[in-house]
Amino acid sequence: MPRRVRAFVMTTVMGVLAGCTPTTAGPMVMRMGPGMPDENFFQLGLRAGPRLNAPQLAERGEHGTFQGDAKPFQNDQWGIDLDGSVTVPVDDRLSWHLGLQGEFVGLPVPGYGVYTGVSYYLGSERLGLSPALSVRGASDFGLGETDSTSSLFGVEATCAFTVQPEPGMSIGLVPFFSVQQSLVNPGSQVTTHFYGAVVAAQVKFGESRTKVELSGGFGRAHSGDTSWNAPVVGVRGGR
Repeated sequence: MPRRVRAFVMTTVMGVLAGCTPTTAGPMVMRMGPGMPDENFFQLGLRAGPRLNAPQLAERGEHGTFQGDAKPFQNDQWGIDLDGSVTVPVDDRLSWHLGLQGEFVGLPVPGYGVYTGVSYYLGSERLGLSPALSVRGASDFGLGETDSTSSLFGVEATCAFTVQPEPGMSIGLVPFFSVQQSLVNPGSQVTTHFYGAVVAAQVKFGESRTKVELSGGFGRAHSGDTSWNAPVVGVRGGR
């Protein structure tokens, strides 16, 4: 197979396999400092979090028994997303964020998610906070292993407290809180809540615009009368 054709085929396959049976990798918007007021900032990487509709699917008999805190990394209730985003500065303090997510493991469940929001930076170049509000939607579009369609729609609030100890480095604490509607059709709609916090670090490489971002923490997920702890971790590169 010619090299260009092979590259195209592999890209297509990865695009099909990258999907998001609704995995919630909060916080969606995480602004680590004042940012670049004159340039867009693109990021791509992996992020992980809970599947908020896991208890609904277990009750319907579409998954095994829900394990909750006993097995927080079980694939039925926790997943990894391929996450791509762009931050567009509106002015020196206000920025617009747009992101796409796709499931990285847990195949063969294809589906996709999207989120968008705004953030506002308060403070100096060395110390500040960035409140943000975003909306999010995700669905497997009924293309999973069962006949049902799993979807999530909701809103999330975050506030990143950041410090820049030296040029090109930012460290922060990012609490978040989201409210979402989890729809498993036909016949199941549950209000879900997901809240917690992550510690994050963003480091610039030399004189280039390239940065790497690491984040990790925990959240508490609530779906109807069921609640459990969920690790949230991520690694993204940006420029």
